[in-house]
Amino acid sequence: MRAAGSIDKSIEDICKAGIPLVTSRGPGGGISIMEGYSMAIRVGIIGRNFVVDWMLAAMEQVPELRPAAIYSRNEETGREFAKKYHLDAVFTDLEAFAASDAFDAAYIASPNLCHFDQAMCLLRHGKHVLLEKPGVLTRKQTETLVETANANHVVYLEAMRLVFDDALPIIRDALPEIGTLRRVTAEFTQYSSRYDRVRAGEPHINAFDPALCNAAILDMGCYPIHALISLFGEPAHVSAVAYHLESGFEAGGIALLRYDGFVCEAIWSKVCKQAAPTTFMGEDGSILLDDINHIRRIWLVRRSGETVELPYREKLPNNMMYELREFAGYIASGTQPEKRNRDSILTAAVIEEARRQTGTLFGGI
Repeated sequence: MRAAGSIDKSIEDICKAGIPLVTSRGPGGGISIMEGYSMAIRVGIIGRNFVVDWMLAAMEQVPELRPAAIYSRNEETGREFAKKYHLDAVFTDLEAFAASDAFDAAYIASPNLCHFDQAMCLLRHGKHVLLEKPGVLTRKQTETLVETANANHVVYLEAMRLVFDDALPIIRDALPEIGTLRRVTAEFTQYSSRYDRVRAGEPHINAFDPALCNAAILDMGCYPIHALISLFGEPAHVSAVAYHLESGFEAGGIALLRYDGFVCEAIWSKVCKQAAPTTFMGEDGSILLDDINHIRRIWLVRRSGETVELPYREKLPNNMMYELREFAGYIASGTQPEKRNRDSILTAAVIEEARRQTGTLFGGI
């Protein structure tokens, strides 16, 4: 429970922001925001890549959120980005950005190497943080972000768009239809658009640079691993193998997650693509989805051969609005994404263990 002084301060801040309040008398009385008033949460941005473009396009569908500022190490490119998206402010100093009152929450889509320090800086300054997958590198770092968010009464959430889609609840509800579950094969493989440049010998391709804490398991493998954790929780055992390029970049691999009575395979790659659906196999049938990254169809095949289409509606071309809506909802309600954060912690732990087993380390981490 917050002290009375902090409540008074919150009301003072709301009034200063020009948000209309109404009061009511009686046992159920109190202070509330005027009915019909829509409060936009101002969002600061870190990152200028195509994922940020997608996120800002999705933000147009979420009226509770409004992009307001950007942090960029280069002022010129920052101002170009601000002009493109009509942002109010540009910052080139991270501390000044975090301490600014120009925004309320931040979306971080910078290189993995920067995630932890940037998120910690913003959380300590009382900013809500939506951190692009794969979050951070270790279980301890993830736990620290969650603890810091709780201590500062702000929201921390990992932007893993797959788990905000309704595909996983549809699959979970249909699992009894296939009897006792025995095996899951969840795959996200693709031939990166940048890999031809790597094969041609071009140096310093960021997406394939382990010096920036990049690896295929962090870019692609996090999707099936996070989905499995979201559905089934912490595995009893993890074993992993991977293959690396000459540069040391981990380009793909497999992790086996063992649960009581069944096993899950998480398969990933950035240098080759297998056209195989993700499959949940039970004793009485299977559930399949066509593409774990861009889901269009989910169907069930019974042991008899009968095929049943499950009621999934395609969310393409951009399903990022769902994580944005949930993020805004936690902020507006003053609640914490406890289940989401618990899944992020467990996912980080599994990926950390898989990286340890495959020698995919970054400065010993």
